[in-house]
Amino acid sequence: MFDGIDHVVLPAADVEPLRRLYVELFGFTEVAVDDDPDPAWQQLWQLPAPPTRSVMLGKPRSAGGWIRLVEVPGLPPASPARRPNRVGPYALDFYLRDADAVEQRIEEGGWEFRTPAVYYNLPGTDIPVRERMLDQPLSGLLHAVVQYRPRGTRCVIDQDRQEDTSEVVAVVFMTDRFEEATAFARDVLGARQYFTGRFDGPAVEQMLGMAPGEGFVAALFRGPGSRNARLEFAEVLPDGEPRTDLVRRVVATCAVPDLDALHTLVKNGDHGETIGPVTVDGVRHLGLASSYGAAFDFFEPV
Repeated sequence: MFDGIDHVVLPAADVEPLRRLYVELFGFTEVAVDDDPDPAWQQLWQLPAPPTRSVMLGKPRSAGGWIRLVEVPGLPPASPARRPNRVGPYALDFYLRDADAVEQRIEEGGWEFRTPAVYYNLPGTDIPVRERMLDQPLSGLLHAVVQYRPRGTRCVIDQDRQEDTSEVVAVVFMTDRFEEATAFARDVLGARQYFTGRFDGPAVEQMLGMAPGEGFVAALFRGPGSRNARLEFAEVLPDGEPRTDLVRRVVATCAVPDLDALHTLVKNGDHGETIGPVTVDGVRHLGLASSYGAAFDFFEPV
């Protein structure tokens, strides 16, 4: 069923600051604007009010990893992202061709990074990682920006020399049911678990505000086409904090070849609350507020 996340839905009371962030600073293209969205989106994405505007942003040469900004007037402020000890969406990952230059551009645009860049090896490998965390408070998220490595970090930068910033390459959800979440991704969605490792050590502790010796296990999933963006589940730290923000701040939207087959696998409620199927703009969708901290919008391409 799963072959990557086609786009990420980010609701906000005012989408304009986010549009400027992703278009002017991350280099996304404004692909489509809908000033009269179907009210059915409210049910599907479990929003507190109907959306009044939708803006699709993309990297035209990418295979997934686009961003859909959804304006919902009156949406309350998001709870800020802090330590990775709260179930739910935590980060979006991006690659940067020249990390220093892009980060300077983002900072000059008025956005703040948590710490200076940190350096560590990808868990279980000798692959070097240069990473920095950007606060995106309007969605209560972090953005992990990572130095691109030619032929080592698959993204649109491979395809287009003009791109200095990738599409969304991974969506990170923290979960307190890690083994069940990874089984759901593998056995229900049919995703390929291609990486599992424990993120810890001084550099990661500094970047994420963790105490010495703390760390967490994470697993990344792709589909048969290895498209971006990937799905990532990470285990919350043991001092888990309750999630008081009940608004869906991130919805992972994925095309599936057979919506009815997927519905059969999830409709008994073992994996969370299903919404629909709902037909919106002639396309059938199935929402899943999963038990693993991730919200999904599965759709059947026409």
